[in-house]
Amino acid sequence: MKRQVSLFTLSVLTASLASAQTTSPDSVPATSVAQAVHKTITIGGDLKQWDGLPLYRVIQSNGVPSVPVKNSGYYSVAWDDQNLYVLGVFDQPKDTVLAKLGQDAGEWWNDDVLELFMRTNPYAKAPADLHFAINPAGTRFKAYTATTEYKSAGRIEEGRWVLELAFPLNSATLPGAKAGDVWALKVGREHQKAAEFPLWPIGGDFNSPNNYGYVAFVEQAGDAAPLAQTISTALGKSPAGAPLTSRVSDIGSYSVYYGKKAADVENLKNYDLAIVQPYTVTDAQIRALHDNGTRVVSYLTIGELDKNSPYASRVKPEWILGENKNWGSKFIDAAQPGWQAIVAEQAAALMKRGFDGVFLDTLDTADLYPQSGPGLVKIVENLRATYPDAVLVQNRGFALLNATAPSIDAVMFENFSSAYDFGKKTYGNVDGDPSFVDKLSKRGLVVLALDYAQTTQPDVITRDYQRARSYHFIPFVSTINLDELLEVNP
Repeated sequence: MKRQVSLFTLSVLTASLASAQTTSPDSVPATSVAQAVHKTITIGGDLKQWDGLPLYRVIQSNGVPSVPVKNSGYYSVAWDDQNLYVLGVFDQPKDTVLAKLGQDAGEWWNDDVLELFMRTNPYAKAPADLHFAINPAGTRFKAYTATTEYKSAGRIEEGRWVLELAFPLNSATLPGAKAGDVWALKVGREHQKAAEFPLWPIGGDFNSPNNYGYVAFVEQAGDAAPLAQTISTALGKSPAGAPLTSRVSDIGSYSVYYGKKAADVENLKNYDLAIVQPYTVTDAQIRALHDNGTRVVSYLTIGELDKNSPYASRVKPEWILGENKNWGSKFIDAAQPGWQAIVAEQAAALMKRGFDGVFLDTLDTADLYPQSGPGLVKIVENLRATYPDAVLVQNRGFALLNATAPSIDAVMFENFSSAYDFGKKTYGNVDGDPSFVDKLSKRGLVVLALDYAQTTQPDVITRDYQRARSYHFIPFVSTINLDELLEVNP
């Protein structure tokens, strides 16, 4: 089975790569630190040039939990004043190697591929993301990558394939480097025949923003432990590791209810936080929930236009990026000032009604249309500036989360342990990768897990609750339309 890269994930490859974040000085393990040794390499020359450099095994699977794959592989790194050099060596029978696609291939992941993910400033709040993809023949793919302006040489041999890469430093893509510098790095390998997609250093989802390792630029290779300690300390003092403040850090339960049954609305009093649609609750019901101590936040889409939105006539055609066929809504370019004004107007009306805050949905538009990302971040930051005491909850939007985390109180991990398949119209278990959010959780951001199941699936629901709690996430399970409060919730 191929590692599927859906429309949801395509742009995450280039826009969602965040450095690992930490609060404790010893949290970066030495095994997550590679050393780029000062040495000049001639790409395509004798492979003995690489002898003596540290080898880093790429073997941990992309599943959750991550386990070692059967086909091994490793990479090494070197550098000089001109280039960053990478060697990748991967075990694979020659007759199974796929290296057929050209540079312009849109779905290049159907080849076997080496993928590199870099962040040249891992200590920034939301550093730039760089992604590179190369097949065993040395073909450098353009789609969803940072650049193809670097050298590559591929060799497909009996039992293995080998790639050598030279990335120019002091270029439009990469800055210069010197001994002591540290970048974030993640190295992935795709073996289509074996359906293996391992990732250095710890495996997990290729698109996770927080399963990175680091590459330290050194004159000579040495003990990685002091380097890991230095990186951990620097992260803890940087914007990438700063503590996060949440206005809902005291809650132990939450609910999402978009139905209109008065009895169900009343039962929201059994939760510390209730997320609702603004048109399904009255002002009197909001006040009653407040009297009980329940905080109530209203749904607010900021990346899509709902099909029945009263603001549709104000949305210009050039703002529309595409259609969400699952819901009949339109993806919107949130960078448009006119759209930002509409969102601000909606938020003002909701806050005036007495809601405690807003639940920000459809930030995943940035995964499909990266150009909308800065506008979505600006909307979130403007809401925080306008309503400093409001509760702001973000649904997914992992590509933007490092940038928005200081402005929000909680992030919702929708489909963490179970999901609804719109094609098959069925519910089933999934294994969402907690690394998307767990580092931010440790810094203080509250994580809400939202899963979908039917009342006839108590085993699924129980697993959803147990799995979320094992990561200290706050769980809730409902049907896909969110119009039921499931009594079987543990």
